[in-house]
Amino acid sequence: MMMLEKIYDKYDFDQDYEVYKYGQQVLIFNSIVNIFMFILGLCLHEGLMTLVWMLAFSGLRVNLGGYHCDSPVKCFVSSNLIFFLSMLSYKYLSSYFLLLFIPLGILFMLFFKYIPFINKKAKITICIELICLFIPKINMIVILALCENIILYLMTAKEKVNS
Repeated sequence: MMMLEKIYDKYDFDQDYEVYKYGQQVLIFNSIVNIFMFILGLCLHEGLMTLVWMLAFSGLRVNLGGYHCDSPVKCFVSSNLIFFLSMLSYKYLSSYFLLLFIPLGILFMLFFKYIPFINKKAKITICIELICLFIPKINMIVILALCENIILYLMTAKEKVNS
């Protein structure tokens, strides 16, 4: 963090120092989580599907929101666990792809009542990911990312609607 403090001193970020410092910490932490996920994906021989999952999951997660852990360690562990389970599901359950439409359908029924409260970017991202379900090689990983994001959103949906 010493290097960041020198940059802040040089460019006079006095007023917003804590905001910038927090932003840098989040950026560094998220980079570490994503690098670890990618290395894990390479170890599973799924580098391309790791990138597809990261794009599908992160693209929707940023716009939709959802549950957040209360510590960086819990975030690191849960993020990598969700990713790891997705990769294992992709590798070993791909032949059961059509069966995943059942939980996705159930999740969408639960999710449907919150659609009016979701921002436009999240709705567009959901539509794009639904279209990606027609792309044979990536459809399984996209459906997993959709299900995970909807579950994470539903975990906090009542709080968001009531606020």
